[in-house]
Amino acid sequence: MNSELLENLEKLKKMFVLLSEERKVVLSHHKTFEHVEKMRTILNKSIEMVKNDG
Repeated sequence: MNSELLENLEKLKKMFVLLSEERKVVLSHHKTFEHVEKMRTILNKSIEMVKNDG
């Protein structure tokens, strides 16, 4: 598996924790939306990497 793809998945894993019930800090709605947009960007980049690899 591509190391960059694996790195992206690890980032998403950490970011999901920040949005889950396990989080230690409450995010404002604005910060939550920013966070989700960053996650979408990482996800879209990862999808493109997989499409281009196969």
